[in-house]
Amino acid sequence: MDRIYHKCHFCEGEVLEKRITADYRWGDELIAVIENVPAGVCQVCGEQYFKADIVKEMERLVHSKKKPKTFLLGSFYIRSFQ
Repeated sequence: MDRIYHKCHFCEGEVLEKRITADYRWGDELIAVIENVPAGVCQVCGEQYFKADIVKEMERLVHSKKKPKTFLLGSFYIRSFQ
């Protein structure tokens, strides 16, 4: 499902939806890397935008008890967004 995005806040460029790999952070701490996340990406400067429902799903993935697909360097891990 393609979501509608406004023009880029920083450069006024066109923002189109793409699937990206996103890092999920809490404060200064990296908690997880999540693959295949739908995000609005500015075609000029590359700024990324996430809709509220996507952020909620990322939070659910990170805090779920389901075992992650891949572990990286201790507590960092990769989850896949579907």
